[in-house]
Amino acid sequence: MTETGRTAERTDEELAREARAGSRRSFEELASRYRRRLFVYLRPRLASDEDAEDMVQDTFLKLFRNIDGYDPAYRFSTWLYTSAGRLAIDAYRKGIAVRERTGLDDRFDVPDPAPGPESRPGESGLWDAARTLSEDRFRVLWLRYGEDMAVEEIAAVLGRTKLAVRVLLHRARTSLAARVGAGTACAVGPQTGAARQAAGN
Repeated sequence: MTETGRTAERTDEELAREARAGSRRSFEELASRYRRRLFVYLRPRLASDEDAEDMVQDTFLKLFRNIDGYDPAYRFSTWLYTSAGRLAIDAYRKGIAVRERTGLDDRFDVPDPAPGPESRPGESGLWDAARTLSEDRFRVLWLRYGEDMAVEEIAAVLGRTKLAVRVLLHRARTSLAARVGAGTACAVGPQTGAARQAAGN
């Protein structure tokens, strides 16, 4: 088996530990896995696709520079989304669009993920409807069902209490059901990773 094949089989946390130990290939694999998904998460918070792409690059550059700070006791995705959220908040507070190129593409070979299997019928449209919700409601739905995070992890990412996350999640599901119908909204769930495929649509 090739080194690339072995890297692709490792969990995110294994790759993050290897990246912390100095493996550039492991970090590149993490970036490849999350690049498009992070773009979907950040896009509603920023003014344009270009700003969202830049924020994705900024996030990976920040993580690469601070990989020694990764705590293996936590999921890599929690650390990633927390860092991305903080960068987005900083950009919002400064009142500026994030357009400065970080040069990450020149430092790493991070291709866009190849298209995966098709989503379940109606799921792509479901995420399209979710994007019409408020930013907070979309974010909590994406973290819970797109990334399969537990309430505790979402609370850490968003900087909120577990109770606040549960309330927000309930309101988000209710709003989504009102837009698409209760039966269709039930298709959003952690039982599959198909929501991640919707990120590529």
